[in-house]
Amino acid sequence: MINKDEWQANIKPLTILLYTSIALTVFRYYGSAKFYADKFIAENSPASQYYYFLSSFVLLGLIPVLIWKVGFKHSLKDMGLSFGDTKKSLLIIAVGLPLMAVMAYFSSKDPSFLAEYPLYRGLAANQGILPIYILMYSLYYIGWEFYFRGFMLFGLRESYGEPASILIQTIPSCLLHIGKPDAEIFASIVAGIAFGWLVLRCRSIWPIFIFHFGLGVFLDLFIIYG
Repeated sequence: MINKDEWQANIKPLTILLYTSIALTVFRYYGSAKFYADKFIAENSPASQYYYFLSSFVLLGLIPVLIWKVGFKHSLKDMGLSFGDTKKSLLIIAVGLPLMAVMAYFSSKDPSFLAEYPLYRGLAANQGILPIYILMYSLYYIGWEFYFRGFMLFGLRESYGEPASILIQTIPSCLLHIGKPDAEIFASIVAGIAFGWLVLRCRSIWPIFIFHFGLGVFLDLFIIYG
């Protein structure tokens, strides 16, 4: 027999987990650059990647923020969207961002990463679009961090505790890397745990957004200009 009181008491985590199943399925099948290219354009174009980046921003960023604010009636600060502990955040950025640059440099020499990045394969030959491409790329990472390190992590923490909520958000963030280079998939597990722990320590997703976005941009730049 279904215990209605138990379901109602767990409405927030149940909503988050249900939306995760729906959103990530839609994102995977209908939010990809391949979907856009197959449906709307035949040639290699940055438009397909822009569509992918915007899909991340809307499905993983904007809609979860609306659910959090309008549905749950919570402050966005409680989702990690404030600056949190500023001193810790700045320290984490100062230590971590150079590390991301080093990781990106060595990854840029790996043939498996060269075969995967930049996501828009014509970027090296069309460097005039680099500023707008990077700007659009940031929307992808905003959606990603809003979702996994904001919506899921902070949303599940109250019900399942910090260790479990860190691991729960790590699972889908890792699975979305399937098809990427092996090193990136395994690194996503370590990053999911480490990033989740750091976000909870500084009560803000923004240092981790800077890390993740910086890693992606550094990698593309090292590949193009290296």
